[in-house]
Amino acid sequence: MSTADGDERTALHRSIVIWSGLLLLTVAALFSAIGILNREVYSASAFVSIYLDAVSQHDVDAALATPGVVLSTDDEPGTGSAALVTPDALGGLGDIEQLSDTEIAPGRHRIVYGYTLTGLDQHRTHAQSEFDVVQSGTSWLFFPEWRFVRSPVASATVTVSHASSFTVGRATVETADPAAFHASQEYEVLVPSLYVLSHESEYLGANPVTMAATAPRSSISAIVDVQPTTTFLAEVQTTVDGFLDDCAEQTALYPPGCPFGQDVNDRIASEPAWSIESYPTLTILAGQDSWIVPNAAGAAHITVDIRSLFDGTVSSLDATVPFDVTFSLTINPDGSVQFAPRA
Repeated sequence: MSTADGDERTALHRSIVIWSGLLLLTVAALFSAIGILNREVYSASAFVSIYLDAVSQHDVDAALATPGVVLSTDDEPGTGSAALVTPDALGGLGDIEQLSDTEIAPGRHRIVYGYTLTGLDQHRTHAQSEFDVVQSGTSWLFFPEWRFVRSPVASATVTVSHASSFTVGRATVETADPAAFHASQEYEVLVPSLYVLSHESEYLGANPVTMAATAPRSSISAIVDVQPTTTFLAEVQTTVDGFLDDCAEQTALYPPGCPFGQDVNDRIASEPAWSIESYPTLTILAGQDSWIVPNAAGAAHITVDIRSLFDGTVSSLDATVPFDVTFSLTINPDGSVQFAPRA
């Protein structure tokens, strides 16, 4: 064997060793990358983290597209029973931290995340949620796919007292009956989420109340207590004062449709002259199916000349006439206020 042949064999052996080493390193790097991806991107906890990130970004479409996230209503997000499943309704979700990841069965994990929920009114609450996920398959032979066992959705019952609509975050939600004085309806909500509910309209308002959904398939509730605003009371007071002024302009002992009048046994010798001596101070309370103004006392004043049927003499009647007013109020869907007599 020549020296040249020996050198060639040595070089070939060296090349085989080098390429074999490179191949082994490549395979090792590949499996290491697969392991990192399985742990950081394709693990059960990463699956939940991606869902929570979508919720924190108010990306409702991405959250609903997550395997296992299922609404029990056929309503489109932002409408009907899914009216609260909309970016404008969601509060803030931050400080997301994995607290535990327990494999409770092969391919099934119970994962707990902690977080901070915030609302538009700066309300903050710290909470945690438990998620069950199960492996649903494999992609590209190596990467597990996951889905929620229990859909991270809760049922929320919102009761609106004395109105038919409420605000939630930046959204306004109309209940099924726009003319209702009391309304209660169930809605689907994403978990986790915080909703700040209130009411704000020209004549009505409600203090904000919070409703937090932290457990999948749980039931939560909130009551929005709507009350008259000072604007509403001022508007009603002005309207009633104007109505009484119109009554006082009429030259009749009993102005038609008005709450005051004066009995006279003799004949009148001049046109009655009315004025309002004291206007009733009104309050507005909630009734069974409308707003009511309870009895409020006022006083009118009348001056009129009276001719005696007995001897024909004329005398002047100058008297204070007390009266009461009470009525019901309805705010129509177009924002107008309707007054109605109340017995």
